[in-house]
Amino acid sequence: MILYNFAEMMTSHVVISQMDKRHPYQVNFTVAVHVCRHFLRSRDDEPPPDVEALIRKNILPIRPIRPGQKNTRKIRWKSVVSFVYRVA
Repeated sequence: MILYNFAEMMTSHVVISQMDKRHPYQVNFTVAVHVCRHFLRSRDDEPPPDVEALIRKNILPIRPIRPGQKNTRKIRWKSVVSFVYRVA
């Protein structure tokens, strides 16, 4: 929980420059959590990593929804499986 809050705080301070005009960009939160974890685990004898620069370097494009494409997750429901055969 603390790591998530720390990563959320660090990503809110990162300014993302829009490299090209095709897509807006967002922070890759998975990489941000790993960078923050590395930062918190760094020892006093080694220099800490530049967290904001590493988060800014790992960004993802936000692609718009194309015509004819749905923005829904493809979730299939599964039938119920009985476990009566285990009771013997």
